[in-house]
Amino acid sequence: MPRIKARDLHAKAMRDDPEYRREYEALEEEFALIAAMLDARQKAGLTQAQVAERMGVKQPVVAKIEGGRSNVSFGTLKRYAAATGCKVKVEFVQA
Repeated sequence: MPRIKARDLHAKAMRDDPEYRREYEALEEEFALIAAMLDARQKAGLTQAQVAERMGVKQPVVAKIEGGRSNVSFGTLKRYAAATGCKVKVEFVQA
């Protein structure tokens, strides 16, 4: 039996399910932030445990942050960024 990929399910739902698309788009900024964090960690060649150690927290905290299951402060974002060799840049754009 062929494997079903999450990205294929997502693409189908975005195309065929207006409610799914609305809900996803409402969370788009959060998803973009999480993707940027994962990208920064990957580019730094670090594990969650290594980022956690650099931040002074335990690995499950980093997993919770990266999984979008935690509302983090700006200070926490700065610590995560520093742990991955990055800095946070906030930008306001016209809606």
